[in-house]
Amino acid sequence: MTVATKKHMERIERTADAAIEKLSVIQANNEPPPFYPDGTPPEQQTAPVRRLTVSFADELGSEFDPPDELIEGLLEIGCLSVLYGDSNSGKTFAAISMACAVASGTDWLGTKRTERSAVVYLATEGPRSVERRLQAHQNHFGVLVPDFAIVRDPINLFRDDSDVTAVASFVREFEAERGVKVGLIVCDTLARMSVGAKENTDDMGVVMQRLDRLKDECGSHVLVIHHSGKNAANGARGWSGIRAAIDTEIEVTDEAGTRCMEVTKQRELSGKGERIGFRLDSVLLGQTKWGSPATSCVVVSADAPVKAQRGKRVSEAGGAIVEFLRNQPAGLRQSDVADHFRNTYDKSTISRQLRALVESGAVVTAAGLFAINSGLRNVAKE
Repeated sequence: MTVATKKHMERIERTADAAIEKLSVIQANNEPPPFYPDGTPPEQQTAPVRRLTVSFADELGSEFDPPDELIEGLLEIGCLSVLYGDSNSGKTFAAISMACAVASGTDWLGTKRTERSAVVYLATEGPRSVERRLQAHQNHFGVLVPDFAIVRDPINLFRDDSDVTAVASFVREFEAERGVKVGLIVCDTLARMSVGAKENTDDMGVVMQRLDRLKDECGSHVLVIHHSGKNAANGARGWSGIRAAIDTEIEVTDEAGTRCMEVTKQRELSGKGERIGFRLDSVLLGQTKWGSPATSCVVVSADAPVKAQRGKRVSEAGGAIVEFLRNQPAGLRQSDVADHFRNTYDKSTISRQLRALVESGAVVTAAGLFAINSGLRNVAKE
């Protein structure tokens, strides 16, 4: 190719590029305006007004529509509850006991009637532990609990809606397969099912909204297992809005060797303040790989302890003192108690805890001697 020919080809290419660019500008300037179905751009559109569901007082009539109770006087179908307590207080055992009674349609603890329903247990904290406790229940009472499903997968109610959708879908499949309505969904525990949320902030409001969605979509009672806060007198741990959002709140305590479930909130039912005593009986499941006994526990009815007039629960040191005094045939002097705990607690701690125990009613004192309250001793021996 000659030099002249090469230059001629370059001029043609430049001319073609310029023509293409000019054509693009013309097309861009002549593009038709965007099409909006209702003729209004999105930024000018307004959200439709939501129509409210309303009832009128003068149309209610006189016929009473009672709450649809799942467990008599305690839990209502289609509602949300929290069962909370310290670690090792027995709260998970209590929840499993309730759930077994509902699934079997038997009276819970022999006194509270139940509506026979299927149960879905979201065992996010420890599925194998829940399974062992159910084995203990079935072995001890000689029954097979029907229609009780244990979901072993982690569930997160804070991250997004996907796990709520998955649980609701499983509930529908379970009901269709078994032909039994799921009346109870247990969430174990709130902390493990809200990973990523800041527990003392309104992050938990998102979690509560998804719990509401779960109960509404499934038409079930949703019972959430939760932990106590650092200050026992302030109730359940975390965001204060949790208590406002629920229908029923039950506190589980293990004080001075006695266990109790106390209804601390009840929106519709009349059982607020009710105290339900129980004990945990050990059940042999088998042997460990080392040949040692492997055990679990079951919930058994017991008299509820007398409620002590106190602002705080018994501390760790106070509990240790109570257990020590419980095993003594007679009262002991403060110096004897301090001597027993000389390697664990100092004398001022022993003195302070003894005063607190006397004020709470767990311990009585006379003539310089301290002894366990005889009423609490009798309850423990049942």
